Amino acid sequence: IEEARQVTKREKMERAKAVRSKLLKEYGMKLNEKGQVIAESSVMEDLEKTVKICEEEGLTCCVCRDGYLNEPKKLVGVYTFTKRANLDEFEKKPRKTVGFTTVTHFNVIHFDCHTSAVMTARGRNEWESAMLQNSNTRCNGLLPIWGPEVSDSAFASCLARHNGYVREATGHYDASYSAWIHDIKLLLLKFANEQSFSKDSGGGGPQSNIYLIPYLLHVAIYVLNSTRLYASGEKGLSNFVSAAVDTWVPSSYEVCQLTGH
Repeated sequence: IEEARQVTKREKMERAKAVRSKLLKEYGMKLNEKGQVIAESSVMEDLEKTVKICEEEGLTCCVCRDGYLNEPKKLVGVYTFTKRANLDEFEKKPRKTVGFTTVTHFNVIHFDCHTSAVMTARGRNEWESAMLQNSNTRCNGLLPIWGPEVSDSAFASCLARHNGYVREATGHYDASYSAWIHDIKLLLLKFANEQSFSKDSGGGGPQSNIYLIPYLLHVAIYVLNSTRLYASGEKGLSNFVSAAVDTWVPSSYEVCQLTGH
């Protein structure tokens, strides 16, 4: 009789243990060798992934708060303000060569989020609406920033869209490699001469604009490669460097332009 009781007791304990294990598994837990309740490793890995998703690093959209970590295929851009400008005040011509100059408050946004925000803000034009996302700073462009998983066609399309914004704002139709290089030069001159970055846009200082320079350089290189002007650009640079040193300063005020489509 005693033996039968022990067998029955063990069976009940085994059933209880099985029920307990099933319940723990539903909650992502298990018993270790010491009988302690611990979380399963797979659950911890999922939790770590979730935390990682929440911790976006780098460029982050000012609307949805995601960037290239969580949305690697959604192209982001930075709001910019571009105006018409002489490319070199010391150019030795009666009529100076005209281009454009760009500044920013460096507010980043997905192109999709920008479009949605504009559609939502009825009664306002595109850039009045964009000011709300751009720290109440004037803007008239959205410069694309290429992510590692963004397609070439998506970047090219949004860069063409930005070039359209620049043409509309400045009346300047040259979006060549040279135009971007002069844009970078004029921005660097603002740093060198301690000029205001926010005189026309109403926001954005040295820190915001120093962030912009690498992305302007990237666009310039992209345009140079896509228009196949690398060889002529390299030749022009080689001619300048190989010229007599006493000609460098005078020739530096000659506006050089490489054009190609």
